[in-house]
Amino acid sequence: MRVLLVAAIVLFAASSAVAATKSVTFYLDGTRVESSLSAPKGYLELPLPGNYIQGSFRVRHVGQGSVTRVEMSPASPDPRADREMKDLVERRRILEDRLKALEVRQEIFTSAAKSQSSKAPRKTKTNPHPLETIRKGTDYAVAQLEEVYRGRRKTEEGLRAIDARIAALKKEGGIGGSVARVWLSGKGGAVYSYLTNGAGWTPVYDFRLGGNGMVEVTVKAQLPRATRDKTSVVPSRMADAKAGFAPVPISGTLATVARYNMPVEREEALPVPQGGVKFTFRNTTGETLAAGAGACYMKGEYVGHVSFAGSSSGEAGELVAGSLGI
Repeated sequence: MRVLLVAAIVLFAASSAVAATKSVTFYLDGTRVESSLSAPKGYLELPLPGNYIQGSFRVRHVGQGSVTRVEMSPASPDPRADREMKDLVERRRILEDRLKALEVRQEIFTSAAKSQSSKAPRKTKTNPHPLETIRKGTDYAVAQLEEVYRGRRKTEEGLRAIDARIAALKKEGGIGGSVARVWLSGKGGAVYSYLTNGAGWTPVYDFRLGGNGMVEVTVKAQLPRATRDKTSVVPSRMADAKAGFAPVPISGTLATVARYNMPVEREEALPVPQGGVKFTFRNTTGETLAAGAGACYMKGEYVGHVSFAGSSSGEAGELVAGSLGI
């Protein structure tokens, strides 16, 4: 009876260790995805997305055993997704050709409008009202330009929609992706991870001035999409990430990553009706702060949008908030 109880505890622990879980760590330029699966037959096929970074796949055994073999191969795309992709590529080529033709038409009618407006009015037998003729010619050229602009806008919107669908198909349909085939010895499962490039997190800043020679800087993470997976962020690009750095756990699509207090070296009120401020602060965090948009507050009052160019450790940066037109 005691032997059976111990065996049950071991099996429960092993199954718990490989229960399906997934976590995503967002960098500024991509992600690290980690997941776990049970492998009752000692074999797994793990799909990897089209933006998977070659060579970044890692896998380890969980339980009693080891990883004995790994093979990487291109994913076989869903036939329907493959057909749709080919159709999208052809439609994109058609829209690209249309955009080139519209650019030529734009040049032609822009030149025509300038030519009409620069003509000197000369009254002749065949042209008794030269000003009216010039006006009609200019109006026609401008009307054609309006058609061109509408056509360009619709074509560019169509290209963006196609590009978005192509990106979704690569993720959903296995197009451009890979498959990792993993063989395991012993019971249990595997934990695997890989890196992707592309959409990472975007810094959003709050700068709060209190009139005490310091500015409180709150760094928030804007995620590219909502996810139910366990989520964390690393405040750097993947190539610059420090070994052993612990990712910051977050929840939601806009969450606080860090908060700093830094010295203000110069502060100047702007002479605008609603009030504004220009100030210089020095990055004393010991870290590089990435570029991002944000907001500025003075003693709790919102005074405007700011655009932060980023700064390295020890560098001074200037921000302007509340200036009209910004």
